[in-house]
Amino acid sequence: MGFPSTMFPHQPTWSNTRINLLQRCPRAFVLRYGLAKLSKHHPQGQVLSELFKIQTPWILMHQTMRGLLLDYVEDYVNGTIWSEKLVRIRFKKDYKQAITARNQRIQQLFHHGIHSSLFQLAQAEEHLIEMGVKSCIDMIQHNSLIRWLSHGSIERKNPVSSVTNENIRLYCSPDLIHHGRNGTTLIKFYLYGNLNSNERTHQASLIQSFGDNESTVALFILHRRKWYIHTTKPVEHQRKGAMNLIRQDIQHMETAFSKVNKNNDLSDVPLADSYRACMTCNVRFMCPSRHGFENAKAEQRALMCK
Repeated sequence: MGFPSTMFPHQPTWSNTRINLLQRCPRAFVLRYGLAKLSKHHPQGQVLSELFKIQTPWILMHQTMRGLLLDYVEDYVNGTIWSEKLVRIRFKKDYKQAITARNQRIQQLFHHGIHSSLFQLAQAEEHLIEMGVKSCIDMIQHNSLIRWLSHGSIERKNPVSSVTNENIRLYCSPDLIHHGRNGTTLIKFYLYGNLNSNERTHQASLIQSFGDNESTVALFILHRRKWYIHTTKPVEHQRKGAMNLIRQDIQHMETAFSKVNKNNDLSDVPLADSYRACMTCNVRFMCPSRHGFENAKAEQRALMCK
């Protein structure tokens, strides 16, 4: 597999998923967004692509929650209101389907002779189902969501929708867009822990790109199984600050790609900077860190000092 210029994006792109992986491990970032994408029709490339699609049951629970909430809103707009029983039935069915798809991907890896403790077949555990159902019901009964559903119009947004800002394609779309007498509100469900005030401002400033400068952004944050809503209307200097951070992120992306030569040599791409990063990486079994994190850190330091 050679190194065509197409590994470098024709248009710089940014998303939370991309930058989170880059910060955890530049090597895994290049594997996912470079080699896996370019070599998806090659047997090894197919395996690499599948590796990054395997999510933990915990993440699948949250993905199921988002999908169910968006389906609920869409049905509500069309005149169908779900009962709590239906919420439970739908969540259980969708979550089990997600776990089944995950297990099928892992079994495909087994067929390719890849066996790693990172990839274990899982069952849809009842306590995760109960946790997801409760969080969905709590959100459906939230006063703010009820108010938006009762007045004006509301629509779901495709999660892979993007906008272009300063020649940068942003993938940070809201989950829902509400149009009411007080203007447009962009609604996002943030399901993976709390955000500090700076992170909330950053997120809101980017999400606002999908509306206009007068749009309000509502972040629903699920923290310790409770929903918290943060509503804001970012102003000019906050939007500029968010874009400045994105430009820095993209520079790091391009630097990571530039370290890969025409033979796809990853030796000059640094390893992860924390043991936790290595523990959560799907390609850990093919990384030098598998032989011991301290040895990997020593290699990383040597590479960075060249």
